[in-house]
Amino acid sequence: MFRCAAFAVRAIRPLTIPYLNAARIIRNDCKSFVTCKTILNKKSSNPLFANGSLSKNHEVLTISNNIVQVPVRTVTKFSLNKGKRKSSKSVIKRFFRLHWGGWIRTKVGRQKRLWKKSAANKRRLRQHVFCTSTQSYMLDKMVTKFWRKPKYYVDDPCTPYHTREEYFMTRKKPIQRN
Repeated sequence: MFRCAAFAVRAIRPLTIPYLNAARIIRNDCKSFVTCKTILNKKSSNPLFANGSLSKNHEVLTISNNIVQVPVRTVTKFSLNKGKRKSSKSVIKRFFRLHWGGWIRTKVGRQKRLWKKSAANKRRLRQHVFCTSTQSYMLDKMVTKFWRKPKYYVDDPCTPYHTREEYFMTRKKPIQRN
């Protein structure tokens, strides 16, 4: 078993000198991490691509194809103009923060394929749902202090939900004992 593993390790072709910086080139130039097509189109700007050396290297292509795109939260911590933190616009559009710190959102798929949904299902889709505590914590980090402060609107339909008296952490009024 050990002899087979040693043979397999010896059979791997080492990277030659032009390919030493291949991982750095792939990481810096290939922004989408899906394929190397974007960096292969830049042959004229980079001397390593002059003869198509990286595009023909099998190891580099397998490494670049196996890189998985990691989901990110696009939070700008320091803006270019004033150096301030910025809110994520998608959070502000899709979610609503209640005064006690909870976030609500609409149900997923509420506007899709309505022709095949029943009336009861359409009614359920029009309702809002609460986000979990983990999601609320993450959403709080994605917006600035301005959006975390309570907002008061005229004829707000969410007025009964802005207070949460049944939970001791969010209670405003003392408990009335009879």
